[in-house]
Amino acid sequence: MERIQPVAPKGVLEYRLPPSKSHMIRELMLASRSSTETEIFFQGKPGDDIKTMGNCLESLGVEITREENKWIVKPPDNGLNPPKQEINCGNSGTVAKIMTIIAASFDTDVTINGDLSLQRRNNSELSSLLKVLGCEISSDSFPCTIRGPMKLRDEIEIDISNSSQPITALILSSSEYKEDINIKLLGDGVSRGYLELTINLAKKWGFNGTIQGDQINLTNWTLKSPGIVKIPCEISLYPMALLLGKLHPNLQINIEKNDPDNLLFSTLDELEKENLEALNLIDASDIITPAAALMAISNGGKITGAEHSKGKESDRIIKTCELLNSFSLECFPQKDGIRLTGKQMPKKPDSTINTHMDHRLAMTAVILATYCGAELDETEIINVTHPEFMELIRSM
Repeated sequence: MERIQPVAPKGVLEYRLPPSKSHMIRELMLASRSSTETEIFFQGKPGDDIKTMGNCLESLGVEITREENKWIVKPPDNGLNPPKQEINCGNSGTVAKIMTIIAASFDTDVTINGDLSLQRRNNSELSSLLKVLGCEISSDSFPCTIRGPMKLRDEIEIDISNSSQPITALILSSSEYKEDINIKLLGDGVSRGYLELTINLAKKWGFNGTIQGDQINLTNWTLKSPGIVKIPCEISLYPMALLLGKLHPNLQINIEKNDPDNLLFSTLDELEKENLEALNLIDASDIITPAAALMAISNGGKITGAEHSKGKESDRIIKTCELLNSFSLECFPQKDGIRLTGKQMPKKPDSTINTHMDHRLAMTAVILATYCGAELDETEIINVTHPEFMELIRSM
């Protein structure tokens, strides 16, 4: 339990963002398939999701030397090995999808598990695909046990209307595939920046597949480490700093806004507009909770394009509204987003805030509480992304 007291900070706050988990999880996966060592450099402390990816790869025979601001990844000589026990993916859906595809390459039973939040998440798109490819899989959620190996086909179909993670997992493992595979993408794509990130990072390691319209062609390729990799900051947490600054106008927040891969498709530029009243999050659903809080204390309006956020660590449409309502911020859930009344300020909640083991809900709640005070449960879940967050808040 965490009790946050209201504060009225002044002066300057250096707001440090952690290393990007989207980048580092993907780079770790690619490094594990190489034949040579890779040095991965970053600033700040990696979150628990990144550490979990490292732990999972170590269970498959990868050696990782973890230093401050640098990890050195040494892949096993003869490729990844079947784990001797279940693979625990913690809170990370991305890690779980990647590990599920790896598990499907072995001809032994491999169990994928995670924390209570991950166990509530649906994995039906990927499990259905693996069944089509000849794997046995015990469940459409976690924990699940997989027995491969996959029997790859010339053509497969993947629905990307809820998540791009299944196709990301396939691309990151595709250097091991002996056959060419044509993948037809079904549905309207979401989080397009993250799929493009996967492709662009893989190209740096030798990936020569192509994407044209709704088709991706995977061809056999030789994965070669670039030797040194640099990880940018976790730009999806930038809206937390915007919200903090809006609540405390006498506090000058210094933060680097660096989205070199355009992961959020310029959504942050929209979010910073003074007259914002409509925000489409089809490519940036991760920011729905702080964005909704920011709009509630600004002009209000409507968030759309975020239906796929229901499948995150929590149903972020419903739980974001629950959180804001707890702080007396009026809002209404919609099918694909949230409608918000504007010109409001948070008030101290009457009861303990339930963070639902969702790090983005928890961070937003903490920031709102710095204005009016609140008691929150399970704030330690913030560590999955931003281990230095609470220290940052206490420093104000």
